[in-house]
Amino acid sequence: MTKTSRVNNEPIRALAERMYVEEGMTAKAIAETVGVTEQTVGRWKKGVGKMSRDWDQLRKDFLAAPGNVRKILMDELTSLSQGDKSKLDLKAIKECVTIIDSLTDSVSVQVVMTVFKEFDTWMSSQDPETAVLFLEFHKLFLLHKAQNEQ
Repeated sequence: MTKTSRVNNEPIRALAERMYVEEGMTAKAIAETVGVTEQTVGRWKKGVGKMSRDWDQLRKDFLAAPGNVRKILMDELTSLSQGDKSKLDLKAIKECVTIIDSLTDSVSVQVVMTVFKEFDTWMSSQDPETAVLFLEFHKLFLLHKAQNEQ
C-alpha cells in the first residue's frame, strides 16, 4: 500500500493494533499492509502518543484469554492426533491448570465464616436445637479449612 499523509490516523492505528495483538503480524507486515512506516507502527506498539497502550502486553493478555488458550490446546490436540510431535510443554500446562482450578474453586475462610454466621442466625430463629448442632459442625469445618489454607 502506498504511504500517504492522513489527518486522522486513529482508524489505521486501531486496525494495526488488532493486526498485531490478534493476528500476530509483525510491525513490518503491518506497515506494508496499512501504508505507514515501520517507525510509526513501532511508536504505536510502544504506546507513544495519545493512545498509550503497550501492544506486547495486550498481545499477552489476548493469548491468555480462556478462549484463545482453548484454541491453542485444540490445535495442539489436532497436531498430536496427526502424529506430529508436541510443540507445547503439556506437563507444565497441566500443572498451571491444576493451580488455576484450585484458586477458582476455593472460597476463603472469611467468606465461609460470614455465610455460616448468617445461616446460624437464621437457623436459630427456625429451630434453635438444630442450630446448636450446626454451629458445632460449622466451627469444626472452619478450623479444618483454616488449617488447609496455610
